[in-house]
Amino acid sequence: MTRSTTSDPGAGIDTSVVHASPAEAARLFDALDSDACRTVVRALEDGPMTAKELQAAGDIPLSTVYRCVNELVDTPLVEETTRMSEGGHHASEYSRPVETMVVSFGAEQTVQTADTPVLKLTL
Repeated sequence: MTRSTTSDPGAGIDTSVVHASPAEAARLFDALDSDACRTVVRALEDGPMTAKELQAAGDIPLSTVYRCVNELVDTPLVEETTRMSEGGHHASEYSRPVETMVVSFGAEQTVQTADTPVLKLTL
């Protein structure tokens, strides 16, 4: 997937645009087809979480959480970083960089929205 940013000066919005190949779009939609993966994406609305925090928030098995985050970090919906701790035990932390996803087929159009992070997926 390639990312770019478009601006709508009239609305004061910078919009992340992701251009996906058919295979990349299929991976995204395959991940969203899973109830568990959708639960993980929804849980990340509250902010970054570790796998154990996602397990507790979504009430799903830890192995399922790891399967989902492995699928989702290959999409623009979830990002992985490292949470540093004072004790030296670092953990992967997952976040959702966008609030809204817009899917567009064909010509790009301006996204009209509030000042929230938006992902526009152009297929």
